[in-house]
Amino acid sequence: MKAKATIVIFFVVLFSCRKDNNPNVILNGALTDCAANSTCTYSYYDNADFTNWNQPVHGNYRVFWYKSVNNNLCDATSELYFKISLSAESFDITANQIAAGQVVAYNLECPCCDYAFLPQPIGGEIKGKRSDANHWLINASVIFGTAVNKPIDTLVVNQYFSAQSF
Repeated sequence: MKAKATIVIFFVVLFSCRKDNNPNVILNGALTDCAANSTCTYSYYDNADFTNWNQPVHGNYRVFWYKSVNNNLCDATSELYFKISLSAESFDITANQIAAGQVVAYNLECPCCDYAFLPQPIGGEIKGKRSDANHWLINASVIFGTAVNKPIDTLVVNQYFSAQSF
């Protein structure tokens, strides 16, 4: 009887533990395309940080960098950076982390645009999982909004990011 109780308790504990805490990152249909008349890059850098705009700098993180250049609108450039621990094999950046600016940054440069405001990341979710030694599959949905958190646009990226070096 004692042995059966021990076995039952063992299996209850075993099955109640979450063995796979990797985010559910799968290719949801086709990879997302770059917007019409734009050129996009999907890169990541090890031993990097994004304290400087327009390119990652040396640091202690793995930095992912999405860049879109609109070739028809005076080369307007949108960049989204996010960083994770170098030791991570997968990650899930929550809406709260995005809104707090803890791990995500956004930059918009448009020499011919008249800005009323610069949108900031206010929510969404970013998940990623290493697919091989030089690629990560990233599923990102980042909501951009005003200073009072009014949503105005959403960036959706379902794409493989490739390793780059400085």
